[in-house]
Amino acid sequence: MMMDTFVDAEQFRAAMRRTASSVGVLATDGAFGRAGLTVSSLSSLSAEPPSVLCCVHRQSRALEVLLGNGVFTANFLATGQSKVADVFAGFVAEHRENRFAVGEWKTLFTGAPALSGTICSFDCRVAATFEFGTHRIIAGEVMALETGSDSPLVYSDRAYKQLVAG
Repeated sequence: MMMDTFVDAEQFRAAMRRTASSVGVLATDGAFGRAGLTVSSLSSLSAEPPSVLCCVHRQSRALEVLLGNGVFTANFLATGQSKVADVFAGFVAEHRENRFAVGEWKTLFTGAPALSGTICSFDCRVAATFEFGTHRIIAGEVMALETGSDSPLVYSDRAYKQLVAG
């Protein structure tokens, strides 16, 4: 049964801008090529099995590459990595064709690029996907992980923020 909604897309976007979210970069490499993108919809899904959930717009050029490779890293950015976020969001013109020139990259288990200096990086295989609205929702089973010690980069109200203890 479909219900009518009284919330339009612009109202929803304006309300969601006021929330805070971690900033993540998804990265993949394999037979379908190398690609990456900045996402704000990235979170823990389950501890058994260890897994993350991310959402990627269906029109993203990186989506087809990520799904074709079947592996990706979910890199939660640390303070000081806002330039990486901007590059992978496509906001820095000189790096649009070579986004991986920014940051230090390595591999963990699957061969997908993992960014150094993050608060954590999860090396994943694509476990499940489904579509909803404009996005593809991806469940990634964590095959390996690495953690750092810095504070998280947070995004709220169209700006990067830092958490303050209090």
